[in-house]
Amino acid sequence: MRSSRLRSFYSAFFLVTASFVSSLLLFPSDANAVPAFARQTGVECSMCHVGSFGPQLTPFGRDFKLNGYTLGQVKSRLQEISAMAFTGFEHTADNVAQTGSTARFRDNNNIEVDQISLFYAGELFPHVGMLGQATYNGVADQAAWDNTDIRYANNTLLAGKNFVYGVTVNNNPSVQDLWQTTPAWKFPFVGSALAPSPQAGPYMGSLGGTVGGAGVYGMWNDLLYAEITDYASLPDKVQSTVGEHDVSTSDHLTGLDPYWRLALQHTFGQQYVSVGTYGMNSTRYPGDVRTLGTDKIMDAALDATYQFNSADGQHNVSLYGSAMHEHQNLSASHAGSNSTNPSDNLDFYNASASYYYKNTYGVTLSRFAITGSQDAVLYGTTGNGDSVTNSPNSAGWTVQLDATPFGTDKSFGYPNLNARFFVQYTAYDKFDGGSTNYNGAGTNASNNNTWFTGVWFSF
Repeated sequence: MRSSRLRSFYSAFFLVTASFVSSLLLFPSDANAVPAFARQTGVECSMCHVGSFGPQLTPFGRDFKLNGYTLGQVKSRLQEISAMAFTGFEHTADNVAQTGSTARFRDNNNIEVDQISLFYAGELFPHVGMLGQATYNGVADQAAWDNTDIRYANNTLLAGKNFVYGVTVNNNPSVQDLWQTTPAWKFPFVGSALAPSPQAGPYMGSLGGTVGGAGVYGMWNDLLYAEITDYASLPDKVQSTVGEHDVSTSDHLTGLDPYWRLALQHTFGQQYVSVGTYGMNSTRYPGDVRTLGTDKIMDAALDATYQFNSADGQHNVSLYGSAMHEHQNLSASHAGSNSTNPSDNLDFYNASASYYYKNTYGVTLSRFAITGSQDAVLYGTTGNGDSVTNSPNSAGWTVQLDATPFGTDKSFGYPNLNARFFVQYTAYDKFDGGSTNYNGAGTNASNNNTWFTGVWFSF
């Protein structure tokens, strides 16, 4: 049985990887922009995106987003509609039992259609633009609205310097952010939905699609950026209408909960650097139970970005780093016996480095780590988790090779098609509290190591 699974793995892995390698050898090019924005701006993808494919932004790409997606000229509303799909093959070092909505998949070596998305992207009116997304999740077999950001942007002079100011309305805290260090945008940008992942994550990263936010922002002298956005849970009927599930038993925020962002940036020659802070203060009814009071969760992060792009455009290096501390006052959860402790802490660390040649061929290496309080109910095998140490501590590495071969005026489908071929490997040295036998059933962190290889299309 094991040899049969291995043959299945190697056969599928060879086919998808062969496609990836073929793209490297047969289609060298300078790729064009993501279709809807490319049609509006008329510039190459490498102007906005590192590696000629989203979501990593260049300084020009950040400026495009800052100005409300309105740069360029709208030729027709139809040209502002785009689509995206990515599919891949996953293999984990050990089998993962699939249950519930994923029970139709095998315990290993699956080819999966992870996402199919429809976008409306570009200028709506003068000074008003949007990036709106609706997604079918092929693993969960569910459709829902996805990352959506609508902006008004304008500019004036402040103290004799250019000041870009705007309003954002969005549905996911940090989706409006300009940097690749926040929960909405950090690497890895795609991954297998069937592979194991650590049980703890930033609370603000779990709110996408269930909340609505409105905020104001400004960039002074292309140097100092500041933003404040307030979020509230959307009404249950609205959440159900846009595809959210288990609405009546999910967390609901109370009142308006603020997200903040402050950053300094500077471009000098071929180099760009930024340092900043962001975070969110959330007050929630856990599980929408309103008789036990509320929990209060504070996420606060420091982050930095460095980018280098050679004068001839042949070489690009990007470095990203973030450290987030989450303090959880769990008064309501503790009163309802849903946490051992009345308060907990979590810390999240993420650093990644990427190199791209000709904005076509890339390699990215990332290190991630999670540490936090022990809590038997939240993380332990006698509660809701799988850790015999009652701990969320996890750490590992992800490396990805990718190629983006399409997009020039000589490429197939120009200017309406782009694609990225990728091979990704994630290795864990700690998972949910331990390196060995973390769940008491003999499972080691390395049993969750995952290969994921496939193709990511945009139209």
